[in-house]
Amino acid sequence: MRVQKEKRAPRDGRVRTVFDNMPLMRSFFLYAAGCVLASLVVSSVLILGLMSAYDTFQRAAWKGRVDVEGGPYVYDAATDELIPAVAIELSSAAEMSDRIAFLGMRDRSDGGLLVGDGSGGVINAETGASIGYATLKMVRSDPSLTIYDWGGNYTVADYQESDGSPYDLVSIDGSNLAAYDARERSERMPVEGPITRLGEGDDTFVVSNIGYFVSQDSMAYETPLMIALRVSAGLSPFVVLIVFSILFFRRFYRRRLGGPLTVFCDCADRVARQDLDFVTPEVPGREFTRLGDAFEKMRASLEASQRELWRTAEERRRLNAVFAHDLRTPVTVLKGTVEMIRLRIERGEAPRAGTLQTIADQVERLESYAAAMGGIAKLEDRKVVRDHVPAGDLARMLMAHAQEFVGARRSGLALSFDAAGMGNQMLSVDRSLVDEVLGNVLSNACGHACSRVAMACALDGDCHLLAITVTDDGPGFTEEALRRGCEPFYGEAKDADHFGLGLNIVRILTRLHGGDVALANTEAGGASVTVTFAVDDALEE
Repeated sequence: MRVQKEKRAPRDGRVRTVFDNMPLMRSFFLYAAGCVLASLVVSSVLILGLMSAYDTFQRAAWKGRVDVEGGPYVYDAATDELIPAVAIELSSAAEMSDRIAFLGMRDRSDGGLLVGDGSGGVINAETGASIGYATLKMVRSDPSLTIYDWGGNYTVADYQESDGSPYDLVSIDGSNLAAYDARERSERMPVEGPITRLGEGDDTFVVSNIGYFVSQDSMAYETPLMIALRVSAGLSPFVVLIVFSILFFRRFYRRRLGGPLTVFCDCADRVARQDLDFVTPEVPGREFTRLGDAFEKMRASLEASQRELWRTAEERRRLNAVFAHDLRTPVTVLKGTVEMIRLRIERGEAPRAGTLQTIADQVERLESYAAAMGGIAKLEDRKVVRDHVPAGDLARMLMAHAQEFVGARRSGLALSFDAAGMGNQMLSVDRSLVDEVLGNVLSNACGHACSRVAMACALDGDCHLLAITVTDDGPGFTEEALRRGCEPFYGEAKDADHFGLGLNIVRILTRLHGGDVALANTEAGGASVTVTFAVDDALEE
């Protein structure tokens, strides 16, 4: 035989349930983590896009320009030109000096460009410009290029005049470079050795004790659009984070705070309007879920109280209507009797002796009605006073009470008692109220039974309710009696002493004790009345 597998909720539904039941702190952390992650992804993509656009404009701005190599350079007075050079350290560590020889070569077959591949030059991958050496013409004409002294070969006098710091990074005017170079060559420490002799009588090499380097300000080629792209790329992470923070936290507020608060405000407004015919909607968040459960319990309690008040008011209305209906008969008799007395007096005749007795009987009947009405009103205000009694002891007390009552009411009537459904639990009951209810039920049974009455006591499975069932072997209830038997002043054979209030009193008292009453007929045709009582302290109202 195949075993049908239990259908599981969709995965997305389970994830949604878990997410909705999260505490506010944990869900806030998830929202914040999602905000940061989304901001990182979007800002990264945005930065890449902006910098890609910046690179495009940068290549266009550098087109036709040379990315100048910084140096070192030496000045060739014979050609009035800067020559790329190498710096050769001549001093040793023991000398504690900065003797440097700068060796440059006049012949540059590459035309000033650095040879790197078959295309004739090395290309800067970032700007797309050719990398080359600076010329004096470029330095003098291009404001983005600035020439500085490399430093070195300082004399003792230089150190003394500058308090030990002769090097000063000051830009040199390209048009005055020849004068500056001649002056500094004569004032600096001369370089000696094989390198110096290499430059003598050779037109290829230039040896100098003064070197220079060229700084190129690449920002000078930036257009306003390029500046805007670079600034935007730098600010984009912060802007994206702010925007996503607003979006995520706005959603968090609407989903986790504003939404539940709106639901509770709407529910509170409906409660204020006494509109309790609703169920508190489910809201996300563990804290709000607990609040929603508490609100739903409050609403259900108010609804139950309102229904009970409505039921009580409706019963009072029906009671008053029945009472007014039943009063018509004695009032009509009294009016007719009084009218007959008035007519006899007008004719000069004396009232009959039986007439006064009729008036007295009807007045007594009115008094009985008024007493019955007052008794019902007092029953509804009765307080339930509970005592703790073992179930077995209560069963023996009820059996003794039933035997005494049936024996006093009808001595020849057989009574059977069944307490098999009672255990040894401790019950919380109002014994006097239970006795009064039992007396009314037994009174009905004794009045209609032919030869026997049966009584059974039992507890429900959780020991919350005590059920007492009384049956008889009489004619049973009619269909109308099954529907209206507990209504006040209902009876199929009422008389001056019985107004049909017995089962109505039973219903009032059982409800006060947290139970109710049920009418039925047995299979043999007799009547069956079952009354229940709440016997657990947890159910006490």
